[in-house]
Amino acid sequence: MEIRTQKRLFSVFIYKYCYEILLVTLLFHLYGSVLFYDLNFYEKYFRIGNVILVYLAATNSFFHRKNNISILFGAILIFTFCCNTGLFYLNNYISLKYLREISFLIFLIITTYYTFSFLFSPHRIDKALISGTIVGYLLLIEIAVRIFLILFLIEDSSVLTNIDLEHHTSIYVDLVYYCTNTATSIGFANMLPISQNAKMVSSILGLAGQFYLVIIMSMMIRKFTSNK
Repeated sequence: MEIRTQKRLFSVFIYKYCYEILLVTLLFHLYGSVLFYDLNFYEKYFRIGNVILVYLAATNSFFHRKNNISILFGAILIFTFCCNTGLFYLNNYISLKYLREISFLIFLIITTYYTFSFLFSPHRIDKALISGTIVGYLLLIEIAVRIFLILFLIEDSSVLTNIDLEHHTSIYVDLVYYCTNTATSIGFANMLPISQNAKMVSSILGLAGQFYLVIIMSMMIRKFTSNK
């Protein structure tokens, strides 16, 4: 009986705080490398765990938005999960790298869609909504990072300047840094896009980041005044 009660409390917790959990997992997935001095150690023992946590947290947020999901959508979730966990260490085959990166990009787009559906639906001002707005911003950065990783597979090293090409994690960390600076319009200019595709993606990311902040601020003000 006690075990059943604990399971129920755990289920209520992960449902009630689904966007807070997703926020924490995204922060750790994007910026968790700051906790590790050795990136090789981080890549070998923690990155795959980060991917799994993001999948679990994002899927949990899907059920918060919708109590059941379609068979097709469930198949997409399972396929993308298997691609990114089963193919994570198979880096010798370029076709498998494409499959892994594209499948994760699709998953991030679906997660963003569900998050935005939650944000723009009638809802009170609470912790879930505030966490969801930050989640949406981080998802924009995640999507941009994944697009740049695909560009690196297509165009090799002629994408951005001053990128550490030693291994996959060093490229990922530099891309997180670049995409965060671009989305927030900080722009330190120590990394610059080289290829035409990289320039276009950077431009769209900068516009999307600023547009998102404007829309979210107006939405929060509208919700707050309507509640009053």
